[in-house]
Amino acid sequence: MRRAAQEAGLLVSVVVLALIVWFVIADTENREIESRLGFSLPVEVRDLGSDLVVASEPLPVTVSVIGREADVEAARPEHFLATVSMRNRVAGQHSLAVRVDRLEGDVRVRAVQPETVVVILQQSVEREVPVVVEPSNLPPLGFRVGTPEVTPVTALVSGIATEVEAVDSVVARLDLGGARASVERDVTLEARTAAGGSVSQVVINPRFAQVRVPIEQEVFRKTASILPDVIGTPAEGYRMRTVSATPTTVEVLVSRNVLDDEVEVSTEPIDIGGRTTDLTTRARLVFADGVAPAGETETAIQVTIAVEPVLTTVDLPVAIRLVGLDTGLDAAPRDPPAALVKLHGPVALISELEGPLGPLEIDMSQIGAGRHLIELEWLPPSGIELLSITPNRILITVSSVQPVDTASDSVSDEESAEVEDE
Repeated sequence: MRRAAQEAGLLVSVVVLALIVWFVIADTENREIESRLGFSLPVEVRDLGSDLVVASEPLPVTVSVIGREADVEAARPEHFLATVSMRNRVAGQHSLAVRVDRLEGDVRVRAVQPETVVVILQQSVEREVPVVVEPSNLPPLGFRVGTPEVTPVTALVSGIATEVEAVDSVVARLDLGGARASVERDVTLEARTAAGGSVSQVVINPRFAQVRVPIEQEVFRKTASILPDVIGTPAEGYRMRTVSATPTTVEVLVSRNVLDDEVEVSTEPIDIGGRTTDLTTRARLVFADGVAPAGETETAIQVTIAVEPVLTTVDLPVAIRLVGLDTGLDAAPRDPPAALVKLHGPVALISELEGPLGPLEIDMSQIGAGRHLIELEWLPPSGIELLSITPNRILITVSSVQPVDTASDSVSDEESAEVEDE
C-alpha cells in the first residue's frame, strides 16, 4: 500500500515536470522580439499628377518590426512596400511621411527610419525626337544590310526639362545575330544624347518601335578555273606543249553581276622567253574585279609549263665513198652517186645540218673480185632519227687490174714526141 502511494507520487512528479518543460519550450517559440531589418527599402512615389515628374527620388528607408524570432529572420525586402503619396501635390519640394505595408510574412511594422522623406516635383515637359535604328552583330561577309525601316519614325520624350532637352534621339538597338535574311522585330527604345550618352530620367512614348532591317546576299561562292598567264616564246625551234596548274580550280566569292558568268582566275605573268626546258614555279593568283578569294583560299599556286622541240622530217643527200679497196682491184662504180636519207628530229638540230651529208663510207678491205650487193648503213647525228635511206643497197662490181708496163709507155711517149716535132 505504501509502495503504491510512492509510485503514484513519482508519476505525478514526472507529468508535472513534463508540463513545465512544454510550457517553457512553447513560450520560447512564441516569444516576440523587436528588431531592425538588415536591409533598406526603396520608396515608391505614388499618385503623381500627369503633368508632374519626380526631380529628386526619395532616399531609401529602414524598418523595425515585431514578431516571432523565426518570422523576423525570414523577412525579405520583397515582403514590404514603402510608399509616399503625392496626391494633390504641386511642383516644388515636399517632406512626406513614408508608409510601409507588409505584403507577406507574420511580422508587424514597428517603426520606419527616417519617418519622412523629401520629394522634389517639377513640371513635366515633352518633345518629339526621331527614332534611330542601331543594328549590331552584322551578317557575315557576302550579305548586305539595307536601309532600316522603323515605325513610328518619331517618339515623344517627357520628363524634367533639363533631361528632355538633353535627348537628341531615341535609339532602337537591334541585334541582327549574324542573320542571312531580313529581320523584323519590336524593339525597346532608349533615349540618347547627341554624343551617344544614355538619358534614363525621361518617359518615352511609345515605348517600343517596330523595326525591319532588309538583308540581301550580294556575294556568292563559286568554283573558278585557274588560267596561268604565260608570256614570251621558247627558243627558236621549241614550242610550249602544255600548261598545268595545281590545283586547277579555286573557291572564290563573286558579286551578283557576275554570278551567271564563267569565272576564271589568272596568275601573275610567267615568262618562258628563250626556254628550251620545262619550267615549274609558284605564281600568285590575280583576281578580277567582282571576284575575291573565299575563306582560306591559297593566293599562290604551282604552275608547270612543258617545253618541247619542234620536230620536222627532211630528205638530205649523203655522199658515198669506197675505202680500203685492195691494190690490184678496181670497183665500179668507183664514185657511187649520193644516197638520200630521210631524217626526223628537232628543227633546231636539223637546221644545223649542211648537205651533202656524210660521207657514208663502205669498207672494201674484205671484199674480193666479183659483184656485191652492199647494204648501206649511216649513223645520224645525236638527237636525230634516221627513218630511211634510198637506195638502201647498191651493187658494186670489183675486178682485178692488169699491171702496166712502164718502159713501153715511156718509149711510146718519146716516139710520140718525135712525131710531133716533125
